[in-house]
Amino acid sequence: MKKALKITGISITSLILLILLVPYLIPGTISQEIETRINQNINGKAEFESTSLSFFTHFPSLTLSLNNFTLKGSAPFEKETLIHAKQLSFRLDLSTIFSKQVKINQIFLDQANINVQVDEKGNPNYNVYKSSNSTPNQSDGASTAIKIEGIFINKSNLTYNDQSIPMKVSAKGLNYAGKGDLSQAIFDLKSNARIDSLDLYYNNSPYLLNKKIDAKLVTKINTNSLDLMFNENDLKINTLPILFVGKFSFLKDGYDINFKTTAKETDLHNIFTVLPPSIANRMEKTTIKGYAEIKASLIGKYLAKQQIMPTLSFNIKVRDGNITNPKAPEAISNLYLNLQMKLPGLNPDSLYIDMDSLYFNMGKDYINSVVKLNGLKKPTVHINTRGSIDLTKWAEIFEVSNLKGIYTIDLKADGQFTKKVVRSGIRKVDTVNVIPKFTLKSSLRGGYFKYPSLNASIDQINFNINGHNTDGNYKHTQLDITDINLQALSNYIRGSASIQPGQMAIDVKLKSMVNLAEIKQFYPLKDLELNGELNMDLQSKGIYNKARKTFPVTAASFKLANGRIKTAHFDQPLTQIVVDGTLTNKNGTLRGTQVNIKPISFVMAGQPFMLKAAVRNFENVAYNITSKGTIDIGKMYQFFAVKGYNVKGTIFTDLSLKGLQSDATAGNYQKLNNRGRLIVNQINLQSDLFPKPFLIKNGVFSFAQDQMKFEKFKASYGQSDFTMDGQLGNIINYVLSPKAKLTGNFNFQSKRIFADELMVYNTPKPIPGAPAGSNGVILIPSNLDVTLSANAGTVYYNELQIKNAKGNLALKDGTLTLNQTSFNLIDAAVNMDATYKSITPKSAFFDYHITAKEFDIAKAYKEIKTFRTLATSASKVKGIVGLDYQLTGKLNQDMMPVYPSLKGAGVLSLKKVSLSGFKMMNAVSKATRRDSLNNPDLRDVEIKSTINKNIITIERFKMRIAGFRPRFEGQVSFDGHLNMSGRLGLPPFGLIGIPLTITGTQDKPIIKLKRNKEAKLEEKEEE
Repeated sequence: MKKALKITGISITSLILLILLVPYLIPGTISQEIETRINQNINGKAEFESTSLSFFTHFPSLTLSLNNFTLKGSAPFEKETLIHAKQLSFRLDLSTIFSKQVKINQIFLDQANINVQVDEKGNPNYNVYKSSNSTPNQSDGASTAIKIEGIFINKSNLTYNDQSIPMKVSAKGLNYAGKGDLSQAIFDLKSNARIDSLDLYYNNSPYLLNKKIDAKLVTKINTNSLDLMFNENDLKINTLPILFVGKFSFLKDGYDINFKTTAKETDLHNIFTVLPPSIANRMEKTTIKGYAEIKASLIGKYLAKQQIMPTLSFNIKVRDGNITNPKAPEAISNLYLNLQMKLPGLNPDSLYIDMDSLYFNMGKDYINSVVKLNGLKKPTVHINTRGSIDLTKWAEIFEVSNLKGIYTIDLKADGQFTKKVVRSGIRKVDTVNVIPKFTLKSSLRGGYFKYPSLNASIDQINFNINGHNTDGNYKHTQLDITDINLQALSNYIRGSASIQPGQMAIDVKLKSMVNLAEIKQFYPLKDLELNGELNMDLQSKGIYNKARKTFPVTAASFKLANGRIKTAHFDQPLTQIVVDGTLTNKNGTLRGTQVNIKPISFVMAGQPFMLKAAVRNFENVAYNITSKGTIDIGKMYQFFAVKGYNVKGTIFTDLSLKGLQSDATAGNYQKLNNRGRLIVNQINLQSDLFPKPFLIKNGVFSFAQDQMKFEKFKASYGQSDFTMDGQLGNIINYVLSPKAKLTGNFNFQSKRIFADELMVYNTPKPIPGAPAGSNGVILIPSNLDVTLSANAGTVYYNELQIKNAKGNLALKDGTLTLNQTSFNLIDAAVNMDATYKSITPKSAFFDYHITAKEFDIAKAYKEIKTFRTLATSASKVKGIVGLDYQLTGKLNQDMMPVYPSLKGAGVLSLKKVSLSGFKMMNAVSKATRRDSLNNPDLRDVEIKSTINKNIITIERFKMRIAGFRPRFEGQVSFDGHLNMSGRLGLPPFGLIGIPLTITGTQDKPIIKLKRNKEAKLEEKEEE
């Protein structure tokens, strides 16, 4: 016995000594070997403070630990940490520690933060392992072998943030144990996982928050095909049990996913425990009964670079649901739900919802609803919803004590929401809506609402809504709102309204009184002070139809007295606000309509402004308008905190306008009494005809009968500047009648004009319906009859610089005419008469006659784009030429000629020209073996030509070159094709000659020594 005890004691002592001494007996290079191995096999950077080797870290295993371990991610996340752990440990095979090759069979990760990131392009930060195509040599003396049988993660946190989906998962308190022979090509990984708190966000919206997870998983892993098979997996989210099966495969640029989850025959209460805390916390004292089933799946390929995403599906059934809460006056009973949802390709626009039944009671309250939705951009809907609820009961459930009323709804809708873009004018875009057919009946009785932080409530809220649409055309919608009532302290709104937008038909009776100072007692006003009493009384019934000259019978008044507004954005209030206006119509005609503003007035920063207006008979407008005062536009924008604009400017008025439209139309100007001044400074004006605003730096406008005079007028448009003086006529008729013309004459001066900025579609952002990649033509209004005497320093147009432009310009009937216009172009004096007319925003007509006695042809080729297009062979020609040419045709949306539309005739005079590199003459020289014809110099040659469609026809012209007397005639097309005839007259007198036929193109001419029998070039028709 003593011997046995002695042996046992010696053995235990030896074992303890062995445990204590082994860490000091093994080779000291093992720590360095592990560090070397890690950094040799990863793309990221691994660091750790120290290493330790002990039996006690994960007793009784001998464990190598890397303390304070950090691993950086792969590109593009090289600077961000992928893993930081208090300790990364490796379990060593004890039988191999004294051999040359130490084996590792388990990995431990303690108190780690794991940060997995995927950018918008699908690039992850976990591609840190270096793949190798070489087969390791077993005799290379390697001292460490890895044969993983288990992975253990303790007290750690995991973040997975995939911006390409976008989805974010945050797991706190992660404990994981996975066992299996990871050294095999195909193996089963048995895992147990527990998460104290799991958050899941999709597209920045929370779907799971602070949920506990328990999971037992069996995963078959195939390392050859990179497939993961989830065969037996039981999860529990809070108290909701879920069965999870599926497959996950790694592809070259993504994943192939097939995940399916089910929660069968579970208690309804378990589902509520999965809901976000904002809802779940309210259910702590709630009794929830019922039966539920959930099915969800995520199936498909995830290829971020190709924007291919899997399809998400979710189905839920609820039967015999019952929810009881001590705070609720009655239980929610008979809860019944069938809901199917599908999101193909994770594309929100493809969202499909089929809720074929939702029903529940709360006492006498009920909701019975069917909702089907397909798509979001152009959704197709089917709705059949009926219900009656007491808002007081629901307010108690959701702890909202300041809500009351009985609300009923009966809505049936079937059809699709669509939008059709319809251009209105040039830049404006309207959308015509197609809506589902529907019928709606809804009402609120005894409504009450009160903000908790305020003393007064909004009560006695009542309304009835009846609406319908029978064919989906929104214009055929009819909406009736009756018994409108709303009371707040002494303030009220009462009345009814019936609207038919298609017929522009209304039947409105509204009456209200609002004490602006009382609003803050029942509605929160931040940084806003209001005073004054606002009264409105509106009764209007009938149809507005301008063509039929009808107007609703109306009696309306709007009054605001003693008004005052103070905002936090400006240190001075808007005071002494008075608005007193009426609109009346007694017989339903435009003739019987009267507007009377008496007045609108206010004081802003010590500057008073007043406007009075009396307008009657909209068929033959009689007007009497007076205005006096100053409006500081910059202060107004600052006062109302209009963001995104740096606006300044003032308008001063002292006007009296009185007269009859028919007198202005008939020219009875002596019967008009229009006088006064309008002074503006730093004002922006926007017109539909131009893409940029006009900035009026300063200007004085004076009115006398039908005329408005311009004095001291300075303005800019984009980068252009100009000054003007002159007058406009027929002002009143122009304003009141859409077909009236505005007349006028001006003196116009500018230092520089950027004509391209006037092009209709020349805007920073694309305009719907505009030609792609084009600026549009310059539009000339058709209702102008204005002449200008113009003088411009430099005009920038289509990459040209036109200097010292002078001439007379007329705008009439949508046509611009230039008379006796002179300018300098490429340092040459040019005279031009021209006509320009815009046909559509994309096309225009032109007709011009241009003369230039002398200009440098090399400079013209370099600086004039159109010249390069018309004369492609002139790239190396040098010298002085003259031009006298008449040309008509059309311009396209880029203000470039439409060549098949061109017609013209004229003369090109070669004063002194060197045809260096002129391919046609060089080809003639080569064909006739006459070197002296190569690169000739010419003087005093006149070339007459005509242009029809895309063909230039050149009349016969003669030249003298080194004793030879060549002559040419024929056709050249704008795309460079040649069909020319020629004769090379031989010295001394050219009586004997060689016939020439020149075909091919200007770049590759073909010369034949024979008479030309080729057919004429084909004329192209305008498309």
